[in-house]
Amino acid sequence: MPSQPLLQAAPEAPAAAADPEAGYVRPPGVLVDVHALGGRSYREMRDVIGEQLGDLIEVVPLAGGGGQEMRFERGRLRVVEDRIYMVAVPLPSPMRRTDALVALGFPAQADRYVILHREYRLNNAWGFRRIRLKRVGPDTELVREVEAWQEVPGEPAAIR
Repeated sequence: MPSQPLLQAAPEAPAAAADPEAGYVRPPGVLVDVHALGGRSYREMRDVIGEQLGDLIEVVPLAGGGGQEMRFERGRLRVVEDRIYMVAVPLPSPMRRTDALVALGFPAQADRYVILHREYRLNNAWGFRRIRLKRVGPDTELVREVEAWQEVPGEPAAIR
């Protein structure tokens, strides 16, 4: 009988901030902690956003009650009623999809990817409705940008 278990538990999503009173601390090695930002209050996370995404460049209102898109030096946010529902981050260099997920605060392993012509997609993973990993090209596994949707405004509940 082995002293160590043969199978280890699947890795869990890292905790964003265990205690909101204690403040947020970005995990080591994470470029932008998308996992921690999705679904949070923009006002509460403003300092963290500035530190991770850089200066705000412009704010664009979105049609159909979609709130507004905020464009920063190193990424974009979509916010409706002070809630961050989408975070998009162009990667500093092309990465494999597992490395890209880890660089954005997610676990490396995912259950099942939907493989499309120009992207990999995760649906209903780690509290996000959709995570799009945009590929460099159709013939490569390398990813150039990640777009994480905590929710999709206006999407019928039956689709979720």
